[in-house]
Amino acid sequence: MELLVDTRERGASVRATSRSVDGQLDMSFTVRAENLGTVRDIVAAHLRWWRVDDGTAFRMLTVVNELFTNVLQHTPADADGCRMAGLLLQKVPDGVTAVVRDQDRRPPVYSSPALLAEEGRGLMLLGALADDTSVSMTPAGKDVWVFMAIPELTEHL
Repeated sequence: MELLVDTRERGASVRATSRSVDGQLDMSFTVRAENLGTVRDIVAAHLRWWRVDDGTAFRMLTVVNELFTNVLQHTPADADGCRMAGLLLQKVPDGVTAVVRDQDRRPPVYSSPALLAEEGRGLMLLGALADDTSVSMTPAGKDVWVFMAIPELTEHL
């Protein structure tokens, strides 16, 4: 199944492109707080379609949400006041990977927040929920990559 959606062609106020092919979802969109629920719904639907277990799906949804929240909080807006980012979600033989791409060249910074602080735990959360993580600097910004193993695969794509 292949699906390509480009909202620019539909006159929408949100810039977004999405493509889903053979166990891979590739999205680029304007990151706004009000868009994160839709992104979570799209990711959840693909994880269900790929028959990813509920525990792994929950962990991946939490991590993807955290990564896009970080884009909102820590990346500068472009000239139009927008923050563009992308998500590449893939089902691989032993799990699921996600790569969140943004246009900020500053690497994530690990912090030790105060016990009652409401911010500063993003990288600790990624480390606790993902089986592996990494950050790559790119000419356009950075990619934050996570991998989550699937305990038992019920069906291969």
